[in-house]
Amino acid sequence: TTASTTTAPTTTTASSTTTATSTTTATAHVQGSRPVTVHASRTSRGRVGRWWLLATCLLGLVLISAGPAGAHTSLLASTPATGERLAYSPDEIVLTFANAVDPRTVTAELRSAEGEIVEVEPLTSDGATTVVAFGVPRLPHDVYGLAWQSVGDDGHRVVGEVLFGVGVEVGATTSTSPPTSPLARMLDWLGVAGRIGWYLAVAALAGVVVLSRSRSAVARSATRAWAIRLMVVLAAVTLLRGVTAALVLAQAGATDTILGSRGVLGWVGTAAAVGGLAVAHRRAGRPRSPLAPDVVALAVAVLGGALSGHALSRPDPVLAVTFSAAHVLGAALWVGPLLVLLALVSRPAWTGLDPDGRRRELGAVMGAFGRVAGWSLGVVGASGALLALRVWDGLGGGVLVALLIKLTVVAGVAVPLGIWHHRTRQGWARVPRTVRAEAAGLVLALALGGVLVGWDPGWNGSASLDPAVAAVLEGSNDDPGLCATLDVGKAACYRSTFSTIIATQGPQAAIDAAVAAQASDPYVADNCHQVVHDVGNDAAEQIDSMAEALSVEGSACWSGYYHGFIEARLATVDDTELAATLPSFCDDAADPPYSFTHYNCLHGLGHGLMLRVDADLFAALPLCRELEEFWDLRSCASGAFMENVLAAQQGLDVPGVGTADLRFPCPEVEEDLKEDCYLMQTSTMVWRLDGDVGAAFGWCDRVEDPHRATCYRSMGRDISSISALDPGGVIERCGLGHPDFAAWCIDGAASNAVYEQAAADAADALCAAVPEEWVEACTTARDQALETVARG
Repeated sequence: TTASTTTAPTTTTASSTTTATSTTTATAHVQGSRPVTVHASRTSRGRVGRWWLLATCLLGLVLISAGPAGAHTSLLASTPATGERLAYSPDEIVLTFANAVDPRTVTAELRSAEGEIVEVEPLTSDGATTVVAFGVPRLPHDVYGLAWQSVGDDGHRVVGEVLFGVGVEVGATTSTSPPTSPLARMLDWLGVAGRIGWYLAVAALAGVVVLSRSRSAVARSATRAWAIRLMVVLAAVTLLRGVTAALVLAQAGATDTILGSRGVLGWVGTAAAVGGLAVAHRRAGRPRSPLAPDVVALAVAVLGGALSGHALSRPDPVLAVTFSAAHVLGAALWVGPLLVLLALVSRPAWTGLDPDGRRRELGAVMGAFGRVAGWSLGVVGASGALLALRVWDGLGGGVLVALLIKLTVVAGVAVPLGIWHHRTRQGWARVPRTVRAEAAGLVLALALGGVLVGWDPGWNGSASLDPAVAAVLEGSNDDPGLCATLDVGKAACYRSTFSTIIATQGPQAAIDAAVAAQASDPYVADNCHQVVHDVGNDAAEQIDSMAEALSVEGSACWSGYYHGFIEARLATVDDTELAATLPSFCDDAADPPYSFTHYNCLHGLGHGLMLRVDADLFAALPLCRELEEFWDLRSCASGAFMENVLAAQQGLDVPGVGTADLRFPCPEVEEDLKEDCYLMQTSTMVWRLDGDVGAAFGWCDRVEDPHRATCYRSMGRDISSISALDPGGVIERCGLGHPDFAAWCIDGAASNAVYEQAAADAADALCAAVPEEWVEACTTARDQALETVARG
């Protein structure tokens, strides 16, 4: 044994100077005569095996210990929604993402259509979340765009823009998004290049793994050195991906997240593991174990890439990681052997063979490739089909183009050529040019795969997405009950839902559904007027005839439907034509004149005029005076006064909101409209006093005659709403005011009960419960309101 060990290298060296056949024979002879060396090699492989196991475990620990996954995500919904027209400036803009994001990595810039930058305030605290909110100051009427970007902890950047109008419609081609910075673009392109380079390095290593185990002596002798070099290259490219992810996070202002980033730690850990395996491979000689360092390096790279990318942050991470790893490994085992084969055929050891020798070597290589090519194609095809089906709804634009090109190249070039080469490879003395065409097509498919992964149309999030959000995004939800389950985005959900109902069942069905939703969702109960106001806005876009639109029973929630319809219809009138249009604006609704429908049209006109002048009451009232009859003027003014209250409650800078006199603006209004002002002003009083009804009555007691009684009537209307039409609650609260004026409070409550229900039931219950001294006031007010409602 000792003699064989010392003399075998001399025999091998001498034999290697002869032909390829003698080299093979000598190598076989030496391997057969070196049992001690073989034993030592196995011992070395045992140590190396433990090193591989340790490296793999360390990689797993690095990935597991990384911070929570920050998804390479997409925007599911926003409040306001893109394209939405708001009556007033929102207090905040809410973004809802498909996957949890780190709010520190989500940045936004708000711009007007004129290019003016508006400061926004991040409102979401630290911690992974799917909902990120930004506070905004008061926005004047204009079109605005919130350009946002989210950087996942895998280093991928996703950008988008939410466009909305305040008081104006959003144009179809409007965009306010600023251009991406040159540094951000450079990092994005570096990321694409890194992904493509990584795919090619993985494929080349896979080719070496396959051909080094073939029966081709040329392939075996060449691929050991290639394996070590490719493992080093793969480690370098993998490290580049980790560095790029860190740079993207730093450029996005999320420097403090780098050390906890799963993407950064995962790519760097994978690079270290592959690099260590390259060193182990160099020291281990040429081990014949199935778990040789090159095989383990390939497995570590593929699995590490799947765990370091965004697959782990999908709603179904196990399936996503499995799919990602299988797809990459299948593609690598298909492309890689072809690339290595093309490199082999240009080597002197290959070109120096005679035609029969080349034919034998090529047969051995193609035999090894054939053993993996079939199932590799199956894995790539199945996983590719899964990807297309999973994300099909989200495909569009450049993503769809890139995917179609990739499919065309694979299905039209690579697959047909691969089948033809498999059937005709016997008898090849040289590799035909068509093999190069097949390899080029597959490399192009790999490059497009890198682009698609960077584009990330998104692993389908519908499995974890609330059905209400999914249906709203599709514009198909007609069940308001789904909106009640949402924590964020209720306003947009209800608006989309009721708009769908208008289109399919008509406005009356939408109004009825909104009224019914009050019983199941406190949000609708608290915002009922605004909810049906939005129904009116949307009905104006779908119904041309004003008389038809106003013929429905829309008095629910203080006639919010009528007000919203008129507001939207008025927005279509040009400023230069406004004054001339006002006197005849409600003629279609004035049959019969002075009816409830006629009043609601004029009242809604007052709301609309306030929107035209940005909630400036003293600019809206002169426009109401363009109406010819005093009844018309008062009806219009009542809408302006009501909108003044609503605007203040929405936090707008309404004149007089900050004054200590809670009667304002009524003392400053002209005498003929003071009564209509005080009929609305108590809503501001109660709101400013945080619901203290007794204190609000104290302010009514300061109102000059003859409007003090009007103030008490207005308090009755508010108390009726606060008490939810409950007779006991109304009686108790009306008793908190001055006894001499309490009957006027009951008057207002009884009228409101009729107008709220367009029926006498609630008012009858109230009148039956009040003390005797208030019965006449109650029944008189009830009957007058019923007469108005009966006129239509």
